[in-house]
Amino acid sequence: MKYFCLIVLVLLILSCSEDLSITNPYDTDYDLPEPENVQIEHISLTTMKVTWDYDLVNIDGFRISRKQNGVWLEDTIVAAEQNTYTEENVPVNENIQYKVIAFAGSNHSNDVVSVVIDNTIPAPESFIVAQENVHCYDLTWEQDHIVGEDGFIIERKIEDEEYSQIAILEENAESYQDDWEDARRDVNFVRYQIKAYLGEEYSSNVNTSNQIINAPTNISYERLAINRIALYWEDTSEGEQGFNIDKKVGDNDWLVNFADIKEDSTYWVNENAELNENLVYRVSAYYGEIVSESGLTGVIDNTIPRPENLLLEIINENEIRLTWEYELAGIDCFRIEKKETDGAWELYEENISPELRKWEDDSCSYLDSYRIMAYYQEYDSSYSNEVTFGIEGMTYVKGGTFEMGDHFQEGSSDELPVHDVTVSSFFIGIHEVTQGEYEASMGTNPAHNYGVGDEYPVYYVSWYDAVEYCNALSEQEGFTPCYDLSDWSCDFEANGYRLPTEAEWEYAARGGENWTDNNRYSGTTDELDDYAWYYSNSDGQSHEAGTKLANQLGIYDMTGNVWEWCNDWYTGDYYGSSPAENPSGPALGSYRVNRGGSWYFNNSYCRVANRHYYSPGFSYDSLGFRIARSSN
Repeated sequence: MKYFCLIVLVLLILSCSEDLSITNPYDTDYDLPEPENVQIEHISLTTMKVTWDYDLVNIDGFRISRKQNGVWLEDTIVAAEQNTYTEENVPVNENIQYKVIAFAGSNHSNDVVSVVIDNTIPAPESFIVAQENVHCYDLTWEQDHIVGEDGFIIERKIEDEEYSQIAILEENAESYQDDWEDARRDVNFVRYQIKAYLGEEYSSNVNTSNQIINAPTNISYERLAINRIALYWEDTSEGEQGFNIDKKVGDNDWLVNFADIKEDSTYWVNENAELNENLVYRVSAYYGEIVSESGLTGVIDNTIPRPENLLLEIINENEIRLTWEYELAGIDCFRIEKKETDGAWELYEENISPELRKWEDDSCSYLDSYRIMAYYQEYDSSYSNEVTFGIEGMTYVKGGTFEMGDHFQEGSSDELPVHDVTVSSFFIGIHEVTQGEYEASMGTNPAHNYGVGDEYPVYYVSWYDAVEYCNALSEQEGFTPCYDLSDWSCDFEANGYRLPTEAEWEYAARGGENWTDNNRYSGTTDELDDYAWYYSNSDGQSHEAGTKLANQLGIYDMTGNVWEWCNDWYTGDYYGSSPAENPSGPALGSYRVNRGGSWYFNNSYCRVANRHYYSPGFSYDSLGFRIARSSN
């Protein structure tokens, strides 16, 4: 037992002795740990701080070396407790790298190499050259990112010369003013460059260039009158002596120095600009012999503008009023030309004052057309749009008051009481809408079996079909549609086509102002066969429009041929509460009014006072329509 204990004790002693020799950092057999987390802090252009982590304390220290031109320099020894090294004479414009080695006696760790640091001198940033005037420039830049420089060098280059040094500035400088009023004045460009320096080392150059006199910008123009054009521009330089204006007329050469403005101005007027020509102006600033680049206006069409938006207002059947728009001042007068139906344009009125925008003619006839021009000396504008008194295929019905209803006491109760109604002037179709006209706008012809052809009245059309046609025709001819197809309401102020109101229809059927003739039918009382296609003479079908006699207003087939939809809802007692002026029917209803009789009905239905009605979705072989337009 004693021997066993002795053996164990010897083994323990040997074991402890082996551990002590292995953990000794001075033992060359011991693998000395290498430094960790080696970092470089860039303090300034010439100062670098190296730091690292290390856990052992029982070593001699660290060897630090910097790599230069591909060769590691002699080591610098740092005490074991420091874990940091600062070098204050680091070269610039080179790549910098350090390595760190731990050592204890002759034992040392593996080296640890840092990342490579680019120690190039940074160039100044945000280099801006602002022109104070034509010979003085303010230079500014940012340098906070540069630490440790000796200063900055500024160089200037004029035109194509070499750069020459004009200033050496101290560290941390951020501005410089270059005033060279006494320098040459026959140059147009100056260039600047700046660089930071440290000893004999430099950063890269930062360049900029400036025109000595900047070109005027935002060139614009305004036509003040027929021959007066104002130019405007923005002055982008300070200290120029004036501005040159060049002008180009048509394809001719430039008129150089057409105007010389010897003042600090941004405005000039050409008081006698060429008329009916394309003009171009260019503006440049100058200082002595220095001339900036030019700013252009673009092509100015100096044609005398024509009068715009010529409108015709009907006063009565032989009197109209023309109105127009014209903005430019300076013309001599307006001239009006007139063309009668199928005639040629002729001068009708001249020397209309340039201040006027309206003119009246009390000797006009239906379908007379008008146009207007402006003139100045021997120059004429082009013609305005043309306007016509009346609408082809329609007749003008002068408004008035008439007695609406059954004058002969031979109809139904819904034709009574006879009551006074006043309607405003309006246009109404001379014929019922034909199959050819309907198909041209709607693309289809619903008529069949009871008279077919382009000149026959269209039929098999519902009230909805009729108002859709009115809207389509309005849009095709550039007018404002009257109907809102979402609720089928009618805007009587719109200038498009619509169905006549029941009052308008009866007034036109009675001959308008000739209603006092008191005819039973449209145009006649006793000779219905001469004026209408109806049951007794139609041979069971419709007939081409306008083949019977017209009434007093030149309107055909208001009696017979096909029934005609009116705009109004129908109620049997409406006459008892109808408004006295421009009645347009009840607000609501189930049926729409139709008037005039047809080829299928007898003479009683052809009376101008007769009222008839159908559901607006109903179509029939003898049911058509004619169109109307408000006179406004």
